[in-house]
Amino acid sequence: MSSKDDEIEIVESTQADEAESMDTSCVSDCSNKENEAPLDYSSSDDFVSSSRTSLLESVCNGKQSKQGICESWIRLYRHAPVAALVQFMQFVLEASGSLYQMPSGKELPFNYSEVLIAATARFGNCLMDLCHSAGLLFDDMLLKNMISFLLVCVDSKVRAFRHTSTLIALKMMTALCNIVSVEGKQLKDMWSKLFEGVFLERSIDVVDEIRFLCLSECGLWMEKYPQRYLIADYVKHLFLALQDNAAKVVESCFMSLLKLYKNPQLRAACLELGFTYRMTLLGLTMSAESELGQMAVELLGLFYKANPLMLDESMLQVIEQLVFAAHRGVAQAAADVVPYRYKETNSREEAILMLARFFLRFEEHEHAAYLVDAYYGRNDVVLDWSRMVSMLLLPEPLDRAECSAIIEILTRSIKQAVTGEIPPGRYAEELVREAQPNAKKKATSVLLNKLPKLLRQFYDSNPDLTNLLELPQFMSLHHKQFGELLEHIKDIMFEQQDGAVLQMGAMTLKHLYCLNASHGNHCKELLNSAVTNYMIAATAWDQSIAGNSRVPMKENAKRLLDTLRLLSTLYARFDLYEWQLTDNALVKLQNAVDDWANGKQDSESCLSAESISFYLTTIYVSFSWDLMRVKETAKAGKDVSAECRNLRRRLDNFLSVSFQLIERGSLVQMECDAFTYACDIFVLFSDSLRRSSCTPIRSLECKSNINDYKLIESFVLRFVFVGGIAELLPAEMFPLLQSKRRILASYCKLVFNNVMPVMRACIVLQYYDSFYPVFGDILRSTLERCLSVNPTNFGMTLMHTCLLVYKRVRLAFPDPQLAAASSDFADLLKLADVLAEVFNTKQLEVRSGVLVLHRAGIRFAAEEVSADATRPPKDLLFLTVIQQFVPQLLAQDMMDVLKSLEVFDHGTLPQNRTNDWLPLLTYRNTLELALMQSCRRDELYNLPSNVVD
Repeated sequence: MSSKDDEIEIVESTQADEAESMDTSCVSDCSNKENEAPLDYSSSDDFVSSSRTSLLESVCNGKQSKQGICESWIRLYRHAPVAALVQFMQFVLEASGSLYQMPSGKELPFNYSEVLIAATARFGNCLMDLCHSAGLLFDDMLLKNMISFLLVCVDSKVRAFRHTSTLIALKMMTALCNIVSVEGKQLKDMWSKLFEGVFLERSIDVVDEIRFLCLSECGLWMEKYPQRYLIADYVKHLFLALQDNAAKVVESCFMSLLKLYKNPQLRAACLELGFTYRMTLLGLTMSAESELGQMAVELLGLFYKANPLMLDESMLQVIEQLVFAAHRGVAQAAADVVPYRYKETNSREEAILMLARFFLRFEEHEHAAYLVDAYYGRNDVVLDWSRMVSMLLLPEPLDRAECSAIIEILTRSIKQAVTGEIPPGRYAEELVREAQPNAKKKATSVLLNKLPKLLRQFYDSNPDLTNLLELPQFMSLHHKQFGELLEHIKDIMFEQQDGAVLQMGAMTLKHLYCLNASHGNHCKELLNSAVTNYMIAATAWDQSIAGNSRVPMKENAKRLLDTLRLLSTLYARFDLYEWQLTDNALVKLQNAVDDWANGKQDSESCLSAESISFYLTTIYVSFSWDLMRVKETAKAGKDVSAECRNLRRRLDNFLSVSFQLIERGSLVQMECDAFTYACDIFVLFSDSLRRSSCTPIRSLECKSNINDYKLIESFVLRFVFVGGIAELLPAEMFPLLQSKRRILASYCKLVFNNVMPVMRACIVLQYYDSFYPVFGDILRSTLERCLSVNPTNFGMTLMHTCLLVYKRVRLAFPDPQLAAASSDFADLLKLADVLAEVFNTKQLEVRSGVLVLHRAGIRFAAEEVSADATRPPKDLLFLTVIQQFVPQLLAQDMMDVLKSLEVFDHGTLPQNRTNDWLPLLTYRNTLELALMQSCRRDELYNLPSNVVD
């Protein structure tokens, strides 16, 4: 053969993003010079030219078994060693995706699927096994040339060569570990050579997949063959890789370390290195990748149980707080460490007390349900309900805080066991909600005879009473105990004044009445008593105002407030229509609001703000019951005209009073209630009623107008977005923050329920980025729901949101270049960037919204043209804002947007005023670059010359 024939022609097919550098001499110019023994291919020429199927094709097509292929290759090696080695090299390079033949003239191979890696690895293992059984491993020529060639390939600058040859070399090392004895010094030296040249070099490769191959294979060696060629110090490579920035690499190392720790030969090394890298492990416990955090906590927990000095006090506190983490796996792994932290004794009572004290240490979380869920299924201490009840009923009870903690844990545990519900906000890879078998029966046997005593003992503690009142919802009650419990709860309802206690009591009563309809008379009696008490109190109040009462006005006011509180709570669960309370309540509400409007709020004859709030609640829930009842009556074919007219009149009066409070109110709670209920009325009586076949029901539709919009929006801006985030973060500001979130959520309901035009939402969306820490979840949910309703309108809404902020910036900075350099404009670009992220899901479905945003933005930027043709339009800077939405454009729409730029006269662009036209040039270049990287790049050159320079 000629010298030209002796050369290996490499026709590379790797993609541009896979090859950092392409050099045809990459094989001969690598750093492993000592491994580059020259090969004579002349003796294998006949074989290469006559072979119809390459070795890789034989491996992948599955027509022959791997055993048969390897036996054929061994026979070839015995007959023609050089040809067999050339065929092996060809196998490696073909598996790398290179389209070539050695030396040339063979048909190009096809593209391979993911099964290629598995087939390649299996083939390598099979080859080593058969070479061993055939006695060829000690053939000096075979392994020397194989290893030399692989060492050159793994040092290549071509990513595909490095990846595939690294895989083959690692699998060869694994096979050698399996079949070679420790006494084989020659083979041990070869393995060490591969370890240094392949593993140590490629474990720090720039490609994540290559590092993953190295570390996962290293873990396999340590797990299966710790006695072969490996020493315990090699475990440090797995610990070092925990600092890798690729999650899959770190996950592989964790999986290996968790398995290696079980090996007594390597446990000491794991503990020693674990102490060295404990800060790395601690940092990974809070990783954004929850699976990595879970494995980090599990590994630290194993180390801590073996060596208590592994973690100091501050580190343990970090792990303890993870019990309340949102990810269930992380929380449960942390919960496994807590008993060892407190040196739990054999006593179950002490274990329960330890759990209660642990919860009190982190009471700022206020999530006992998270604590219970972390222990649920891992530690049955949370299911020891009988001991918890016994501890609560001890003659010498525990500390009140400890009792409260035990009651909360008891309630949350029973609820989760009976219902299978997982606390809101907690998630896992496989979130399974399953009730525990016989949990309700067990809860009933534990609580049946002791719940009344518990209710009496903790009557003075509202939080404890609230939790205890919830327990009957998870019990199976018989007739006798049923009646006794109803009477007990009834007494509590008429004696208590705490809102949370009353709400839980009403919820439990509703549940119990639904379970046993035979107690309907008891329900009627309870409701009648509550209504009668209210009517007596209201009459006494009227007499006080008229000056006809001997009881002090303050006492009558308090009595009215107490009865109103109970009435509004019961009305939310039971329909009180038969007592006809709404008209009287509306009159009372109107008079009270008029008194406040006239400045009489300090007078004894004026109802308190709390009473007004209860009246608002009572009237609103009455409307909900009325609408449901009217619909059911109309469905039965009965006439509802009179009822609908009365309901319509009440609605108008209520909205009038509510808007009066919103506009002139002076107390936060009163304004919030009025605003929330007004918004809920608009949603409840929205245009969905228009589709009813019943004319009277259609007349109930509440149609909002422009004045309503302005009043609602002015209140939202005045109340929600005043001040900054820092003012809302202190603990004492939490009630105010909750009120603001309630107002914002009510407004957003109007938007995504189509009560208010979606485009008007820009007044709140302009604060999406600046108020994200406190309102981000509400606004994000609103964005996603609006997008699903109408992508086109949503695109215009985002454009007008950016435009609203842009006009404010330009008002402060009339000069466009000064505006572009301002911090306000930088904030606007950040806002546009986070708004653009909403389009990243289902891009094909929302493409119309992205396209209309760009078109509208271009039209606005081109509107005000200067008299001087060389000067840019006044608002050309706005193109920089909509440029943030270019990544969300589909390739076919980029062409459309580029054509839209024809509205600008590119022929007038002066060379000496490039900075003035920079927004247009940058926007156009961004579009062109994005299009060049897409599958439609050829269409870029078909555009008119005035669009593309």
